[in-house]
Amino acid sequence: MSCRAPFRSLLALLALAAVSCPASARPAPARIVDGWYAHNATLIMLGASRRIVGTVVAPDRFRWMYRVAPWLAKAHLFPSMSLGAEAVLALHPDLVFVTRQSNVAAGLRALGLDAVPVGFTDFAGMLDTIDDTAARLDTDEARQQAQRYRAAFTALLGEETAHPVGHRPRVLHIAAFDPLTVDGDRTIIDEWIRHAGGVNAAEGLHGNKRPVSIEQILAWSPDVIILGADAGMPDRSGGAGLWDRLAAVRNGQVFRNPAGVFNWDRYSPELLLQLSWARQIVATGRIDRPDMIDRIRKFYRSFYDVALTPDDAGRILDAMPPR
Repeated sequence: MSCRAPFRSLLALLALAAVSCPASARPAPARIVDGWYAHNATLIMLGASRRIVGTVVAPDRFRWMYRVAPWLAKAHLFPSMSLGAEAVLALHPDLVFVTRQSNVAAGLRALGLDAVPVGFTDFAGMLDTIDDTAARLDTDEARQQAQRYRAAFTALLGEETAHPVGHRPRVLHIAAFDPLTVDGDRTIIDEWIRHAGGVNAAEGLHGNKRPVSIEQILAWSPDVIILGADAGMPDRSGGAGLWDRLAAVRNGQVFRNPAGVFNWDRYSPELLLQLSWARQIVATGRIDRPDMIDRIRKFYRSFYDVALTPDDAGRILDAMPPR
């Protein structure tokens, strides 16, 4: 058949284009829609934030993300992770990331979009997601950053955790007070608690953000309580009068989880900082503030290409927004 022969259908044209331009030769995606809050932080780390044309991250929810990547303000803001197909198409994206739970990838693919479901529940899954994202971004910067991050995370996991022999503090992670929910096992939170040298106090509870009563927390009697950055305060839990009966409260072992570009405790590259922070709490019952401020500044310089002041780093450590 002559190369000059007319195409009988659009399908034939697309087929020839696929042969003429294999995936490996296609240009790196220039327009990206990201439908998972946490994954936006991965794109920022991999140097792709200027390519984000659609996001679910509102500037008033993750203010450090917009501080680190201010051009996100130009992206279309989707109201939920169930991305509307019409709105996505209008952005003409080369690549769309969606959560597995949203179940929208198949529908977007049927419209001809390159839709990639993302999500993970453990360290290995996070590292694989970062590597896969770097491969899809197809730039030297993305691949190098992914390699550097994997090396740093693996090295940190390889360090010995210092805690008294035979004693593993019982750590409870509270996701929210209104309603009262905590994080059980089979979660990335359970994994960092264990790697820090602790034991998840939420015995018999599986999954994230599971509803419990204050009486159940009293029965668990955790040695350490970690509050999610946006968990709220116990006076909204309906059982605030029982809060002071907890040994962790009486012993000053209640800590607010830091939050920066994303919450440290869940699904983002700052899990590298979370491990160091949690290890200090489990090993010593306190935070080495100067050390953590130094770690935060080095991390942001290395992985987000941002120079933070000590005050900036201190606010991230305290789960406070930028000034």
